[in-house]
Amino acid sequence: MLDVAARDIFVISDLHIGDGGARDNFEAGKKTSQLRAFLDHVGSEGGELFILGDLFELWQMNLSLLFVKRRALLDQLAALRLVYVPGNHDVDLVHFIDTDLLKHPFFACMRAPFTRALGGKRFRFCHGHETDPFNAGDEPGFGRMFSILAGVAEDENGSPLLKGGESVEDVLEQFGDSILTIWKRTLATMSQRATEGDPSPPGALTPAQNPDRLGEHVVGVRAELDTGAYDVAVLGHTHKAGAIGDWYFNSGSWAGPLNSFLRISPDGHVRYLEWKDGRAVERGMPLVLPDAKPDRARPATKSPVAAALSAARTIFPKPTRPERSRWILIAQGALALSVGAGALTISVGQGSSAGWRLLVLAFAAYALVDGALSLVGALREPPIRRLLSRVRGVASLLLGLVVLRRGYVVEMFVVLVGFFAFISGALRVAASIVLKGMVESRWLFVVGAGSTLAGLVLLLLPASAVPLKFVLAGYLCYYGAGELLAGVFGQRLPRAAGVRPSS
Repeated sequence: MLDVAARDIFVISDLHIGDGGARDNFEAGKKTSQLRAFLDHVGSEGGELFILGDLFELWQMNLSLLFVKRRALLDQLAALRLVYVPGNHDVDLVHFIDTDLLKHPFFACMRAPFTRALGGKRFRFCHGHETDPFNAGDEPGFGRMFSILAGVAEDENGSPLLKGGESVEDVLEQFGDSILTIWKRTLATMSQRATEGDPSPPGALTPAQNPDRLGEHVVGVRAELDTGAYDVAVLGHTHKAGAIGDWYFNSGSWAGPLNSFLRISPDGHVRYLEWKDGRAVERGMPLVLPDAKPDRARPATKSPVAAALSAARTIFPKPTRPERSRWILIAQGALALSVGAGALTISVGQGSSAGWRLLVLAFAAYALVDGALSLVGALREPPIRRLLSRVRGVASLLLGLVVLRRGYVVEMFVVLVGFFAFISGALRVAASIVLKGMVESRWLFVVGAGSTLAGLVLLLLPASAVPLKFVLAGYLCYYGAGELLAGVFGQRLPRAAGVRPSS
């Protein structure tokens, strides 16, 4: 029998295999047949296969359904000489290592990161998230939360890819990373702890989700190597295949257009290849980062505001039915204006107690009707906008029900309406960008900025019913008038003669 040390090692990582449904990027790329042909190639070469993490996409998938759907692939993998090291996207399997809880023979091949001597050097095989402060643990974190949101969006979209070919998950994660960066920079500025260096949060998203984190990832790997625990790091995680000097080798990913892998000979020589058209094609080893001073090799960072806007425009393309957007704005604006004006009139004419009772009941009714309008308006929206409209509608309905039950408590009412004003204002500011060219974005921006400010005032103002009824009524009047103006005077797309807009 051939000795293990005399075999070539084939290294792959980051396949992110799903259950074949709408969330499965691997299946959308028609990768299954390519992977199975590659596994046959490894077997025919008498090689040993190392899978270094994120083989499965368990951040978005049901584990048991995925394994049932992928049984044939598990059988083929189990027939090979195999080592499988879970990564952060399949970290749920880590605690099954060295147990008999999973009976399929494939899972007997799972191992924690390990070291093997090749060509007189100690090679460390791991996924690469272990030195990433954002993903080093095995508990669900911010990255998984974004992946769950992306999974829901992919279900609505019916595919993990947008019409332009972009990945829903990648675009949402770019948006989330940008927002997180803006938030942390704001906090650092407010606390007067900003430095002259890059204040980007060290624990934003992963290097795969944000290439600007790649330099930090490399620094973490180098710091561990410098402890003397090993001589060469072989890993994945970043989806960026290649090498740095003779101490860092990354196997890349099968989740994108390339099917990259490494082949390591028993003497420690590492080659980079791609599986293409049913065969292994050797390429020159890509350069990940310059070998000198990797901590200073970070690429120029894109403005987080510009990155967030770019992601928002990709997720929310301009609607094709501007009239529908304008009529929804008019209806919601008229509703808010009538409730605010009515509450203010009765407060002045019939006393504060009558005004307060009416304001609570009227606001609850407003929230319920506004939520219903949002749900109706979502019926013919594009997939991602439909999802957010549904979220807003359900949130408004829940707000109305809570106000009806607990709204007479001044403190509770102020907090509920304050948050509603702040969040709805922020959404209107975003809409002024998303709907640019469809409705008058300047009106929406004014509405959103004023509503956000009103929300902050409500949250900071002492909870006293006498002034609050006027502040709340005034807020509703302002908000409603602004939405009415945005809808009535909104811009319309030029319509070609004889052409009706598509539905």
